[in-house]
Amino acid sequence: MAGQRSDLLTPARGVAVVALVFRAGPLYCALPLDEVVETMRPLVTRPLAGTAPYVLGLAILRGAPSPVIDVTRLLTGVEGEIQRYVTVRAGRGTIALGTGPVLGVQEIEVEPPEGPSALFSGVSKSLIAAVGTVGDEPLLLLHSISAVPDEVWEAVGDDGEAGS
Repeated sequence: MAGQRSDLLTPARGVAVVALVFRAGPLYCALPLDEVVETMRPLVTRPLAGTAPYVLGLAILRGAPSPVIDVTRLLTGVEGEIQRYVTVRAGRGTIALGTGPVLGVQEIEVEPPEGPSALFSGVSKSLIAAVGTVGDEPLLLLHSISAVPDEVWEAVGDDGEAGS
């Protein structure tokens, strides 16, 4: 293809992000590593009536009650098999994300915001920062999760004690 500019033949490269990669049901997901506090086995979680279906309830993390979110249910609407908790700082405190297996820390390449993630709107846009791939599967780079409804934070209370 003589005479053609090489930059027209090379697709735009994405942005590299160091992230914790995990499964959420059928999805590969990632969180920027600087947003992750720790990963752990699932803890005893007490349900809370009247919360969104993706809120599993409250667990005691490092001595303080914290909301637990089923990431699979949040993203797909289907209840996920919880194998790990990934804790992150979000909104009004630390929350645990119930996930499938944690696959490790990786440098991932994601499309910039004007790429595929620009197609998302509403809740998806507030949760999904960018889209990348794992092999030939999509990978969702999540924003810091702040999807905990106010009533859950109110149940925890300002003094760190679970409300009655």
